[in-house]
Amino acid sequence: MMEEPSLSELPDDLILKIFSLLPFFKESVATNLLKKRREDLMFDDNYKSHESLVKFTSFAYGSLSFNKSQIVDIRLSRGYSASDISFLLKLAVKRSVRKLRIRTFGKTLELPRCLSICVTLKSLVLYEVRIKVVPPCFRLSSLKNLHLLSVKFSVHESLERFLKSCHDIEHLVIHNVLFKTVLPCRLLPSLKSMRLISTNFWENESAASLLRICPVLKDLVVDQTKVFSSNVCASITCSALKTLILGGLTINAVPPSFSMPSLKAMQLLSVKFSGGESVLSLLQKCPVLEDLVVNQTQVFDSNECTMSSCRTLKKLTLSELSIKAVPPWFRLPSLKTLHLLSVKFSGEESIASFLPVCPVLECLVVDRTKDDSVMFEDVPVWFCLPSLKSLHLLSVKFSDEESFSKLIERCPVLEDLVINNTLDDNVMIFNIDTPSLRSLSIVNSIRKNPHVMEKHGFVINAPSLEKINFKDTFSNLLVFEHMPAVTEANIQVICGQSKKFIGSFTSIRQLSVCSLSSETPYPSGTIFPYLEHLELCTCSAGWANLLVCILKDAPTLRYLKLKSQHGADYNDPMNYWNKPTAVPECLSTHLEIMEWRQYEGTEEVMNVAAYILANARCLKTATFSTRCGDKHHSMLRELRSLKRGSDTCQLLFD
Repeated sequence: MMEEPSLSELPDDLILKIFSLLPFFKESVATNLLKKRREDLMFDDNYKSHESLVKFTSFAYGSLSFNKSQIVDIRLSRGYSASDISFLLKLAVKRSVRKLRIRTFGKTLELPRCLSICVTLKSLVLYEVRIKVVPPCFRLSSLKNLHLLSVKFSVHESLERFLKSCHDIEHLVIHNVLFKTVLPCRLLPSLKSMRLISTNFWENESAASLLRICPVLKDLVVDQTKVFSSNVCASITCSALKTLILGGLTINAVPPSFSMPSLKAMQLLSVKFSGGESVLSLLQKCPVLEDLVVNQTQVFDSNECTMSSCRTLKKLTLSELSIKAVPPWFRLPSLKTLHLLSVKFSGEESIASFLPVCPVLECLVVDRTKDDSVMFEDVPVWFCLPSLKSLHLLSVKFSDEESFSKLIERCPVLEDLVINNTLDDNVMIFNIDTPSLRSLSIVNSIRKNPHVMEKHGFVINAPSLEKINFKDTFSNLLVFEHMPAVTEANIQVICGQSKKFIGSFTSIRQLSVCSLSSETPYPSGTIFPYLEHLELCTCSAGWANLLVCILKDAPTLRYLKLKSQHGADYNDPMNYWNKPTAVPECLSTHLEIMEWRQYEGTEEVMNVAAYILANARCLKTATFSTRCGDKHHSMLRELRSLKRGSDTCQLLFD
């Protein structure tokens, strides 16, 4: 017997026509339903078109009958009887609902018995709901995810009964809910993650007390919620907890009995400590902690007693805080990665005195974005980072050129260096002389070049460098020593360069270059035998002549991209280009793909395009795009008429 087609399988226009014939349906309602029918099905009784309960339930019945969605969102702002809500939920259960969201705007919800027989429901969200009683027989045996958001329980034991009905949930979110009773141990034996946000507890209970009900809990987030009560006596051990996030709260005391033996990652976000407690008080409870984030939180306390080092910590992020004193006994012997983001050192402390506590540090990120103080004022003779491989200096201020040079010198195995926003850093010439360096990224750009009279720029000597990203619209001096290992380079500069600028990259395979200099930035006779991928910016007046030079000196080039990546301020009239007397080898034998973005179609530009198309015998695709949205613009029609040296070349307009 042939199955009857479902209404949800019909085209949107036809469904809209059918619904428009129903007396209770308005176009806005139908349109909203069509938008949701492939994602979730939402019922909001706040539509003005719903003039009565009968019409709304008729609408809901029709929608659930014809829609196969397994995600249902019910928002009821009016007073409906328990039987009305039960009717809607019965329809949802019949459609094998998988995710259910219910919002009653503070009105009472009587939990319908039909949900207890639903074997498909995996996620339930209750928002602004009041629950008076949980029936003894109520069960949500298939539920895995539960969100209780601003839910009020009228009877003391209702919350406990409700959680008992969700015996096998694995993920729980509780926001603005009051715990009125002490919950029994192991109430939620399968719970793996829990978020407590703006949650209140009865008498001396707290979030730590709640951990007793979750024996296998691995991830816990506590935000603006009391963590410890003042009279916690029983031993609380979170044996399975792997991740802990605490935010926006105050910790007065950490109970001696509290323990987190398996915790691997912890975040302390705007946490206040009092009574002599500090971050170190919690670290004592985490014997295997590896990753710690501290944001706007006191790290050390002046009255802190001697404690053992944090021997297991491998990654530490300190953000938006002040360090006044580092205890002399404090050590991070296993720390590999350290992020200092808007950290201010005061008194006699400095970043140079803090780093020695990390003897095996491999990655250091320093960002001074919110503080104008000097991060590296002096580098002592004894200072050294023997294991550091990656160093990121973001808006970092140095006292002078010598402090920067010393810092780089004291990193003997440095492989990755990032320098961003070096304006007003007290350093005129950055001397980067690092034999071990493999990756270098420099962003030194402001809106306009002030044309300073003093020399300001970079001198780079890194013979092992393999990848360089260099964007500089400020410097007036750039010196690149020979770097034969570089295979990938992205260069954007505005000042003139020495003859060693690009010529130092003799092994380059992928090159992106933007240079406003009218001179070719490498000596005559230089060959790039491995260059296969070239991106050239067309913002300068002499770009075409630079292109010709590179085409002649890159015999194996396969991919060419021309683009204008700067605004109108950079676009000067194009210089007359010197047409090559001999066809470059790469055009005859290798070039396969060409892209030309922001193609302008002027006479000079057209001559360059015509030359490439006529002589690129292996070209497979040539893609042109213009700032004009019309793909049949006259300049594109002219391109179609140009001679092509490759019979298989496809001309594409993007």
